[in-house]
Amino acid sequence: MGSRVDKNKERKRKNKIRLITCFTILGIILFLCSFSNFKEYACLDNNSKTNEENNKIIDGENIKKISISAVGDCTFGNYKGSNWTNSFNHEFENQKSDFAYFFENVKKFFSKDDITIINLEGPLTNAYKSEDKKFAFKGKPSYVNILKQGSIEAVNIANNHTYDYLEKGYKNTIDILKDNGIGYFGYENKYIKDVKGIKVGILGYKVWNNSNYLKRQIKNDLEYMKLNSNLIIVNFHWGEENKYYPNNIQKNIGHYAIDNGADLVLGHHPHVIQGIEKYKDKYIVYSLGNFCFGGNRNPSDKDTFIFQQTFTFENNELVNSSKNIIPCSISSIKSRNDYKPTPLTGEEKARVLNKIDNLSEFY
Repeated sequence: MGSRVDKNKERKRKNKIRLITCFTILGIILFLCSFSNFKEYACLDNNSKTNEENNKIIDGENIKKISISAVGDCTFGNYKGSNWTNSFNHEFENQKSDFAYFFENVKKFFSKDDITIINLEGPLTNAYKSEDKKFAFKGKPSYVNILKQGSIEAVNIANNHTYDYLEKGYKNTIDILKDNGIGYFGYENKYIKDVKGIKVGILGYKVWNNSNYLKRQIKNDLEYMKLNSNLIIVNFHWGEENKYYPNNIQKNIGHYAIDNGADLVLGHHPHVIQGIEKYKDKYIVYSLGNFCFGGNRNPSDKDTFIFQQTFTFENNELVNSSKNIIPCSISSIKSRNDYKPTPLTGEEKARVLNKIDNLSEFY
């Protein structure tokens, strides 16, 4: 009897050992498989980040780069009562209604960035009744395709020509931009775009003074953007026409915007370029000048530029940035304005870069 009990105990002990051994081996196999799968997944994830336009994992830190391009005044269309010959609409007809024509020479820059910003100087509307003013601009609603073909993502509408065709023209413009997926900002409109998980907030203002009312509005809007975005860009339509240096209002408001949270300030309205100030490690571009500008068939100063800035984020925090300037002419020919902005090369490129440097010297 005792011998049978001992044998049963021995059998149970061996079965227990076998069971433990099986579970141990199974555990090791599962561990090795999961580790292998983890390594494979991590490799695929890193490759994915590498292929995502400048996103990458470096030493465990999530690094993202957001690139912005900005240009100045773009007026698509004619002003009321303008001559037809060599006007914007005439050029459009000459180009067989090719929407891609106007930004054809600069699209290579705009298509590679994350957001391209312009100042849309005038409504897109079929409205007939206009303000009683010397220059009342409007473009055909179909001209929104110029933006789409040119890889333009966002437009400022806070300027002195947005209401040239009154409330109807303004509402038509908002509707056509919205229907075609073009971002817009200015006046009561704020624009926030998610780029690679980074929220870019853009504001726009028409600025003829530096009143306390305006400053309160700017500060309140910036407080909102600080809560809802990681990067804040402010556009100001300001300054004096044909003046190469900013006035005190521009400098005061530009500094105020940076002091209250703006990461980049972009300016337009003077129709000529002005200097660039680096203030508290942030840039204020006082005037981008004209760009694709239907308001003048042959301006004497055709110099302009594309301002680019790349912002580097670590774990969604802005840590660094770098700028790039691409000198351009508003026209591809010298004899007149053909409304086709074109990058400059050689001596002309150097001349415009030197011009911008000289205009920026006093900051």
